[in-house]
Amino acid sequence: MNHKEESGALSIPAILLLVCIIVTATVFVMFSGQPDADDGLNLKVDAQQAEGIVAQDPVAQEYLSENFKVPEWRVVKTTLVYDSFHALNSSIIQEDKPYWKVEMLERTCSCGTVKDLFVVEGYVSTETGELMNLTTGRVIESQYDKQTCASTICH
Repeated sequence: MNHKEESGALSIPAILLLVCIIVTATVFVMFSGQPDADDGLNLKVDAQQAEGIVAQDPVAQEYLSENFKVPEWRVVKTTLVYDSFHALNSSIIQEDKPYWKVEMLERTCSCGTVKDLFVVEGYVSTETGELMNLTTGRVIESQYDKQTCASTICH
């Protein structure tokens, strides 16, 4: 066997090993962390339905119509939550099953400084669609993370 045949024989197992490492790493990254709605949870209420449930609540509708005036300053964020969580009104949401946290935010101005946000925050059961908690209010935007406000130039 000459050197060309030896190097060819060694490169095939090396390539196969590299492919196995890449596939294993990809699978690990895909399946690590908290599951999301697409991970086979078979949620009866999806994120879009949860947003509709919050928006259709009479208290939310009144607050939205009175305070939400500029669509460009608005953000709607819906998150699947798996554990207890402190709501905007300081109550604790505790559920055995995942639930939706729906945040509807609108800035009070378009300036680049930290200002108040108008907030509607609702928690919706993924099983029944029940609105478990709804809070409205005006909150300083520094209480929210930059990711939530990214599209409204909050920070």
